[in-house]
Amino acid sequence: MRIKKTLISVLIILTFILNGTIINSESFTDDLVEGIETNGGSTIILEEYTATWCQTCAEIDPDVKELVSMHDERVALIALHPADGVDDLGNYASSKRINYLFNNSLMIQSPTFLLDGDIVMKGANEINMLNSKIMQTQSKKSNFTKINLSVKKVNNSIEFEMELDSKLSGIVNIMIIENKLVSENYVGELNRFDNVLVEMISIDLDNYNLISGTEEWSFVITNSTNNKINIFAKYNIDGKMNVENIGFLASHEVQNDNMTSVLGAVKIIQGENINESNLLFIPIFLIVFSLGIFASLGKLDQNQIIEEEQ
Repeated sequence: MRIKKTLISVLIILTFILNGTIINSESFTDDLVEGIETNGGSTIILEEYTATWCQTCAEIDPDVKELVSMHDERVALIALHPADGVDDLGNYASSKRINYLFNNSLMIQSPTFLLDGDIVMKGANEINMLNSKIMQTQSKKSNFTKINLSVKKVNNSIEFEMELDSKLSGIVNIMIIENKLVSENYVGELNRFDNVLVEMISIDLDNYNLISGTEEWSFVITNSTNNKINIFAKYNIDGKMNVENIGFLASHEVQNDNMTSVLGAVKIIQGENINESNLLFIPIFLIVFSLGIFASLGKLDQNQIIEEEQ
């Protein structure tokens, strides 16, 4: 029975391997004008409290990026920079997110890593530890909030439509991250930073009130007939933002006893697309793998019966 449960868990994990939308960087801007859509909810949000002045962060950053690339289809990395007057990448969105996740604490170690809102690692521990935490989080991701997200650039604004169950409570976030941001106050050899949270809007699902968001944001919430709500949000692009280097995340989360739990998330980011041959191979592999598992289960049951008869 224990073996059965283990194998079934493996199947569940494999089911969620292809998750999120990764758009080829070369076509991202054109695709954004046409509109990009994704749906799901099983994306894991990996948030890193970091800083341009952090020597340890600069040393482990390449390893963190490599690790995330290994889990690219199911993990979204967000870099949170403090607005401390020293880190020149700190901003309103990151500051609000940091205060929310760390309950306005003034004593935060950099780097600190969170998975779906849960602090899992502080400092420069072995990167394998973070990898194990990602795998553990993924194994518990069988139940998640289903989210549909569409994004489109219209003139000098970005329009979002987010659909989710109307019975949900908690908070929804729409985040914009930016790559290739240049810092003038950095340590080591790293002066360009990726996955930096630059904009965010947070909405309370209980009363539809705005929790955080700058004046560049506006939103409207409507109810549909299929027990869904639609959140229409619009962001007027700040002149400093390079649209060619951005990506998007949407999440649903709750906070109990000052602990944040991300219940569902989707992403639309830039990267290398999986080619069609790989997309065809993976479902075929899953089918063959599943058949092998169930055949093994039958054999295990048969062997167990023989042993019991003996």
